[in-house]
Amino acid sequence: MVLLTACATVDDRLQSAAIQTAKVEAEKTLPDYPADCRRKARSGIRAGEPLDVALIRTDQALGRANARVQRCASWYDEIKYGFARSGDE
Repeated sequence: MVLLTACATVDDRLQSAAIQTAKVEAEKTLPDYPADCRRKARSGIRAGEPLDVALIRTDQALGRANARVQRCASWYDEIKYGFARSGDE
């Protein structure tokens, strides 16, 4: 009987550890994706504009879109790093 009691204690500890691990994992939720990362870029070209103006507007829009991609990628990298670190603790 002593041996069975000891096994129950180990099983209880394992079950308790599993429950605690599940609680920690359940608390890991992703934050909302930034609204800025969902925005779409438009060049703002208007019908009849000279081609040089259209090219400038397009280049500026592309620059804004690329900057947004960089911000969103950095945001994601920080989130990913945070989740990886929380698993190490």
